[in-house]
Amino acid sequence: MTNGGKTLADRSAELQNWIRTGRARRLRVDAGLSQALVAQDCEVTASTVHRWEMGNRLPRGRNITAYHGFLARLVERERQGGESDGE
Repeated sequence: MTNGGKTLADRSAELQNWIRTGRARRLRVDAGLSQALVAQDCEVTASTVHRWEMGNRLPRGRNITAYHGFLARLVERERQGGESDGE
């Protein structure tokens, strides 16, 4: 559901846009989440997430789906008024 039926190419393009504009990092920071938590969810290292956020590297393969899915959940939460778990 979080991928909205998008193809891998669609998710990759959207993810690259979020990274290039700084939205990927802003989504995480605004949600109060650490790079380590994102890394755990995506099964990568925190330094990998840092490189993605800075645009030094781009996710590839299954990491596109994992990172896009994580960020898409934050986008959805933002659309619903920023509600967090337990509120």
